[in-house]
Amino acid sequence: MAPKPKKTTPPKNQKLVKSKASFSRDELADLLETLAARIRAGEMTLGTGESAVTMTMPTSFNTTMEVVDSRKRAGIERELELEIDWMVDEAGEPVEKPGPASGFAIS
Repeated sequence: MAPKPKKTTPPKNQKLVKSKASFSRDELADLLETLAARIRAGEMTLGTGESAVTMTMPTSFNTTMEVVDSRKRAGIERELELEIDWMVDEAGEPVEKPGPASGFAIS
């Protein structure tokens, strides 16, 4: 009797894309506007060439926003972090589920 094939599971955390860059205020605003447009359109591609990742956007997301001040040698570094996450199936397609009610305001 042949042995059963082992079931493969994806790694716990698999980094698909990572990028760091510096932007002017206007350039960052343009980037965020493009990000918003792609979310509204329902599909987004990050990266270029073979390292590009195309994602189908769900209809709802879980989000976390925080602002942290950290003391550094050169002074105090302020970081604004916005995490956007959602569940996907094995094929990378969104698993639709309702998210919590909105929890923050921007003015």
